Amino acid sequence: MNPFLSLKHYYEVPKYPAIELRAFTHGLMPRSVPAMMQRFTEDWQQQGVDAWNHIPNHWKSDSSEQVGWWNLPEYLADAFIAPMLGAPAGACILLPNVHAAITSLMTCDHLFRHRKTVVVSADAFPSVLFPIQQWAALYQLEIRLIPTDTDGFCDQDSVYAAIQADTALVFLSHVGFTTSEVLSHTFLREVAKKIHQIGGLLVVDGYHATGAIPTDIDGMEADLYVGGLLKEASGSTGNGYLYIRPGLDLKPRNAGWFADAAPFSFNTSPAWHPTVRRRFMGGTTAIAPLYHAIEGLKILLEVGIDLVRAHTLALTAHAIDHIKALPITLRSPVEPEKRGPMLILEMPHADHMCHYLKKHHIFTDSRKGNLLRLAPFVWNNQTEIDQTFEFIGDTLKSKSYLHTSFQLEGPVT
Repeated sequence: MNPFLSLKHYYEVPKYPAIELRAFTHGLMPRSVPAMMQRFTEDWQQQGVDAWNHIPNHWKSDSSEQVGWWNLPEYLADAFIAPMLGAPAGACILLPNVHAAITSLMTCDHLFRHRKTVVVSADAFPSVLFPIQQWAALYQLEIRLIPTDTDGFCDQDSVYAAIQADTALVFLSHVGFTTSEVLSHTFLREVAKKIHQIGGLLVVDGYHATGAIPTDIDGMEADLYVGGLLKEASGSTGNGYLYIRPGLDLKPRNAGWFADAAPFSFNTSPAWHPTVRRRFMGGTTAIAPLYHAIEGLKILLEVGIDLVRAHTLALTAHAIDHIKALPITLRSPVEPEKRGPMLILEMPHADHMCHYLKKHHIFTDSRKGNLLRLAPFVWNNQTEIDQTFEFIGDTLKSKSYLHTSFQLEGPVT
């Protein structure tokens, strides 16, 4: 099958000629989303409060499974997140974001009764790193930050060495957001085995793998896997998710009334819900984001994540062929098995280059003034990669991007 297959017709693309390469920041809107949001307003309008109990199954119209707003975070997770991860029904749940999932996990104070250290990579995304730091300060935990190696990649030996008898949790990224390095299932499984020997848990941040990297949750033996549907899965905001290994008994202290064992008894003290994943819910669920949550993921699952992976690998390999001929440095892995869907390029004044490209309808983003980031995805093709790097090459030669001033339109690039 053609690895340069484009699925652009499934997504809303700009009306003018443009090359959109920011899948790692926010995926394009699937064309089915407006109809799904109309169904939300109709359900709200026509059923009011009864929608919490029952609405039409808009996500699987041929299914007889009952759906209501109350169970939608579990239903959608079982129907779409679990198949993406190779997880069983009952193990996943949709949450507002990764921060909510990690914060809830860190409130499971029983995890820290006998183990007082947490291992986390120094380049973890802030949604993971910040709540760890905040709660570690409260519990007086030691955080062991794993530095990257000289190339900016995961120092696997340092990860192994950091796991000691007092380690409660290990946090690693399936795909690193600073390099797009993919950690193999084999490595993650070995880390899991080591932390399990001392009774600790492995938590994997899969945000940048979601919808782009085939994932076998059993094969990596992770205890928890967090992610979100905002990026390649094109689910927009408010749609994080959490996988919890079956049999794991977790008791987050910040569980809300939606997580209570008997929420409509309105008791004066909480009781643990018998279903562990439900304990990670907070207050009243934001329903509207769930209507568009899995529209992009449905596309990718129908095509097959393996084919999506082959497509992005082919496009990034083609991009790397161009990069080798340019005076810029690739900060992402070259090896296919280690390379995620994003490429990070180091160059002087990358922010100026990003702005210049945007003016010419080539959409990338920049970080720290010297890093240009781009991620070809299922709406891109080989011709667009050629056009992008031919334009970058010409711009580097002419230095025209340096002669234009710009003001940031906002904090998001």
